[in-house]
Amino acid sequence: MTKIFGSESPAVNEGLFLQGYMTLKPTEVEDGTTDMRGFMPAIVREIAPRDGVERMLAVQMATTHVALIRQGGRMANAEQLPQFEAHERAYNKLARTYTSQVEALRKYRNGGKQTVTVQHVNVEDGGQAIVGNVETRGRGVHEK
Repeated sequence: MTKIFGSESPAVNEGLFLQGYMTLKPTEVEDGTTDMRGFMPAIVREIAPRDGVERMLAVQMATTHVALIRQGGRMANAEQLPQFEAHERAYNKLARTYTSQVEALRKYRNGGKQTVTVQHVNVEDGGQAIVGNVETRGRGVHEK
């Protein structure tokens, strides 16, 4: 469990493990071969959480992903339009939630900083280029 969740606390590891299972049916198996109960901890391990916040977010991401895929199956098997629309709404909400979770993890790992790297710049005849860190203040552009 320590290798999966990364906490030195057995209580934390066990709690996260059990919380991940709370979203599954005890006998839930996808296409008869892949046991979802093994899949969820494997996903958490792949995310490789570094601390408590990342551990909890990784479990949420794994459970959201499973729910999203489950909802996609329900949507695909809907036989009536109202049924399809209900499943589609739930699917879209879960997809947005998952995307938000991925973004939250990225921001958390990067300290909320965004880095923009310009690979190629064209400066036409008579143009000017600034090389270095540039920030905008008010109306003008000022070099740091």
